[in-house]
Amino acid sequence: MLILALDTCLQACSVALCDRASGEVLAHRHEIMERGQAEAMPQMADEVMTEHGDPYDKLAFMAVTRGPGSFTGVRIGLGFARAMGTLLEIPVTSMTTLEAIARNVAHNGERMPVAAVVDARRGEVFMQVFDAGFAPLTEAAAVPVEEAAAHLPPGPALLVGSGAQFLHDEAMGRILADANPAPDARTIALHAPIDPAPQELPEPLYLRAPDAKPQGPLANITES
Repeated sequence: MLILALDTCLQACSVALCDRASGEVLAHRHEIMERGQAEAMPQMADEVMTEHGDPYDKLAFMAVTRGPGSFTGVRIGLGFARAMGTLLEIPVTSMTTLEAIARNVAHNGERMPVAAVVDARRGEVFMQVFDAGFAPLTEAAAVPVEEAAAHLPPGPALLVGSGAQFLHDEAMGRILADANPAPDARTIALHAPIDPAPQELPEPLYLRAPDAKPQGPLANITES
């Protein structure tokens, strides 16, 4: 079962083609970039598919992060995945940016809660806490940095993400995880829900009000 997954929500562009049945990553691209995801994404996706023989007719799912993140980044990823899903007549599944980041934690022998924390700028973080099996313990939220610690459960926790350093406190048992702080398309492909197959196209997750309203076919998507 082939899945093409992608992420453009933050400061990177990531694409992966995976065989969900075997768990094998067949091709992968990841580039750090502040801007240019709209131009880079189609080319990276084409490179990933070409590397494995252009198996568009064998794709079973598209998978994408749906936020939180920058308005432009979320819009680009969702727009591309939704268009491809419609064109190929396959379901589009999704994962939040915060879950994707949390799932980068591969080593958690003490089974601590995992807090995904993204620097959202403007003195805020996007954050959500998951248990050791990545079931959510809190809702995703945008909170002021100085209030973020209050959203953590009592006791030790693993912190991951670009905002994790704001909450790091070894005396309180809050430890920085040795894990990728950004979403990775390989993780999204291997863990986005597929059973049952989504019947609707994914909607964006934004955690704060927009600064501007978009034009064009995705104008119903509002900014973070």
